[in-house]
Amino acid sequence: MQVIMLNTRYPQFLQESPKVRLLVSALTLSFLGGLAHAQVPAAAAPNAVATTFVIKGFDITGENPLAAGEVSKILAPFLRADATLETLQKATAALEQALKDQGFGLHRVALPPQEVGQSVTLNIVKFVIGKVVVEGNDRISVANIRASLPELVEGQAPNFNTLAIQTTIANESQGKKVQIALKESEEADKIDARIVVKEARPWNFAASLSNAGSSATGQDRFTLAGGHSNLFDMDHQLTAAYTTSLQSPSAVRQFGLNYRAPLYRLGGVLGANLTRSDLAGDFGTFNSTGAGSTFGLSYTQYLAPVGGYRGSLELGLDDKQFDVTQINGTPLAGQEVRRSVPLTFGYSAKMETDTSVWGFSANLAMNMPVAGAENLASYQSEDPRVTTVRWKALRGSGNYATGLPSGWLWSLRGQFQYSPEALISGEQFGLGGASSVRGTTERPLAGDSGVLVSTEMTSPELITGLRLVGFVDAGWLGNNVSIANAKPARDSLSSLGLGLRYVGSSYSLSADYGRVITGSAVSLQSVSGLPQAGDYKLHINMAARF
Repeated sequence: MQVIMLNTRYPQFLQESPKVRLLVSALTLSFLGGLAHAQVPAAAAPNAVATTFVIKGFDITGENPLAAGEVSKILAPFLRADATLETLQKATAALEQALKDQGFGLHRVALPPQEVGQSVTLNIVKFVIGKVVVEGNDRISVANIRASLPELVEGQAPNFNTLAIQTTIANESQGKKVQIALKESEEADKIDARIVVKEARPWNFAASLSNAGSSATGQDRFTLAGGHSNLFDMDHQLTAAYTTSLQSPSAVRQFGLNYRAPLYRLGGVLGANLTRSDLAGDFGTFNSTGAGSTFGLSYTQYLAPVGGYRGSLELGLDDKQFDVTQINGTPLAGQEVRRSVPLTFGYSAKMETDTSVWGFSANLAMNMPVAGAENLASYQSEDPRVTTVRWKALRGSGNYATGLPSGWLWSLRGQFQYSPEALISGEQFGLGGASSVRGTTERPLAGDSGVLVSTEMTSPELITGLRLVGFVDAGWLGNNVSIANAKPARDSLSSLGLGLRYVGSSYSLSADYGRVITGSAVSLQSVSGLPQAGDYKLHINMAARF
């Protein structure tokens, strides 16, 4: 009798297990023994036709985590009157692949001993976790590490997709990084897990000084920031930042708080943020698009990774109040506090390969006309173009970075916004500044819709930590309703320049010299201070970490 071995597949970390190989061989030979009367004699011609049989159904035994309807759909292509051993191979592989795709990597499909009939029995066998060992933790408790990976439980078979999501969330903490290693246990049908932890101190402080200011509010911006990454031993993170001007402390007061609470069992993160600012501009990890205050809540649901691709869904609600009723204590006639309450739905993704990293995000924001956000008169006190408070805006961003020969790095980033309505300035798309089109002051131009594209070429290290940068920045704006000599239907801004980056163990320096190539379409005679071709600025930022 000719014996044919079935190529039964297993999770990668189980393939080398001698116990598994012996068990598989026993099951396979036992099944083939039931087909002995139908096998081709050993002396048959090499081109003999393979023995066929009928498969009218599959009976699934064991612990099956998949729905019955889903299993039927997977195995339907293998119901046939001319089935062969290759058909069984493919059916087994298809079911195992489906289990693997849904995260059940410790489940496998076997052919138990059975008589040949019109229905084939497939048995799902699972391996479970034996021992779980935590290594490398000094500051962080074992309870904290285990709580961040609730899917990893002794005596159970974890879902690898769920476990990957929990690991991703845990590794976003500034205070710890975890890796999971699996190996065959000394106990039968069990796999031992080892959690390797890399720790960092939970608290951090930083100070930075830049020249992102203006002549009216002081040219400098001084920021103090701090945070803690493991509040209540639950990986809750709190970040705070305060920015002022050393030249004009009373003119610049920006304060921000951000709170992040991981919900490991749900595979998500709950966030809250609060800002108060006297003017527009970035400070620390916060951003202000206008004087006033904001409060926001968000929930991010992480999705199962596919290879190196990771995605997430986000739902957010912000309450923004833009207050320009006075400047330096002087009331402005006709101005009212403007409020927007946008509800945001978004998706973001990131992909890492051996040679590049790229990512993108997109979200739709819709203003909820409630509790002051429905006051059209307040909107029109700033901009008479506005005709509705029920505005919508589609926003997004993208980035790409890849290494080049000889240590060079090329990167590309972009942002966009599209809105079919005229917007108040705090919701418009801004251009210009150190993180936008360099060579100008911060956010001198804004429009209802816009696009920003920036590309950089970074040199190899000249000395340890020091690199040169060349860049080109460009942006375009569109307005749904134009105002002659003030708000053009189209505007643009572009620049190019050189810079340097220095990163040390506890401090860093960045300097970018940008020269404007394309200036605003609005002339200086109409509106003073707008960027024009030939303008330039050296953007400097120094930071220290403690």
